Amino acid sequence: MEFSVTLPSRITANVSFNETVRFVGITGPSGAGKSSLLRALAGVEPKSDVVVDWGGRTSKIGIVFQQPMLFPHVNVRGNFALATRYASDNAMQITEALEGCCCEHLIDKDVSTLSGGEAQRVAIARALVNGPDVLLLDESLSAIDVNTRRKIYRFLKSLCDKQDLICMVISHDLDDLALFSDEMLYVAHGAIAAQGNINALIEHNVSKGEVESSAAMLCGVLADDLCDNATNGPFDTGIVGVELGDTVVYVCRDNIAPENALDHREKPSDKKWPSDKRWVRFAVKACDVSVDTNTQAIDKNTTSSILNALKCTITAITETPNESAMKKGKVLLTLAIDENSHPTSYNSDVTQFIYASISVMSLKRLNLAVGTQVIARFKLA
Repeated sequence: MEFSVTLPSRITANVSFNETVRFVGITGPSGAGKSSLLRALAGVEPKSDVVVDWGGRTSKIGIVFQQPMLFPHVNVRGNFALATRYASDNAMQITEALEGCCCEHLIDKDVSTLSGGEAQRVAIARALVNGPDVLLLDESLSAIDVNTRRKIYRFLKSLCDKQDLICMVISHDLDDLALFSDEMLYVAHGAIAAQGNINALIEHNVSKGEVESSAAMLCGVLADDLCDNATNGPFDTGIVGVELGDTVVYVCRDNIAPENALDHREKPSDKKWPSDKRWVRFAVKACDVSVDTNTQAIDKNTTSSILNALKCTITAITETPNESAMKKGKVLLTLAIDENSHPTSYNSDVTQFIYASISVMSLKRLNLAVGTQVIARFKLA
């Protein structure tokens, strides 16, 4: 899959993806040209110059904007009826689209009574009923609560894997895109500033001093049985254990990427990571990470509500040119996770990183510097 887009004074992009890529996340600052890119790919920008190869697909394109643009003269059921009128042969059944987009209960509602999030769910389901080969979502889930949003992303990701749908999603929520994207694009100043997997974009953002929006994507082995011992109760907590080498961290099940979401650069190979393990990935926001210089206390943290602790070494301290962050006195620490917390003890060459956004006051009070060993603590991811 590849495309070239030129829209004067708004966006210029030349992008090529691996043939396995189906779910593409697009992020970047407001006004960077992200929406212009999708509109051009959808063919609704008459002044754009677009050359695109969707990998041999027939390229019926569906696009859903942040404003859902439902037909107001009919109810939700009527909107689906109009969508099926011009549907392709591979169109999804209405019941399946309703269930996947968590809006079965809205089918007979008037459009005027829908909340913003409800309307967005209906708009995405309506687009799927039309049977697109390529689905473009321009901040189309921004008004939906995080739990429902991730259910819908998980549904869309399954369609990409099972039905060969291509999905391109614009969002400012890096966590969501990190969990489900095969590849990501970072758009800035009308151009593609960075392309690659989540770690490539994180490195780009860190290099630009983005200390508050940074997140780490960690990879480990799923260990469901560890949860029962940790919770020690009859409740279905939705918490799972993830092994990072000799260390176990605890993660909400809904915040784990699908097991088939590990892209070709992350997926374990026979030479490095054992392929018989259930490998998963999850995001940890920099703003959720604190650091502790008392490295001897990692096994004695039984009185704290913070579940997760990783031994780390500070490898970089990044100040930010971002004015709003400077006013808050923030810096970003890049923390290399200790070798005993590598994704597997079978490969000592693999190092994972986590980020911590802390105050300048804490930096000075704790006398932190490159090379300082710390414990990175973070709540349930």
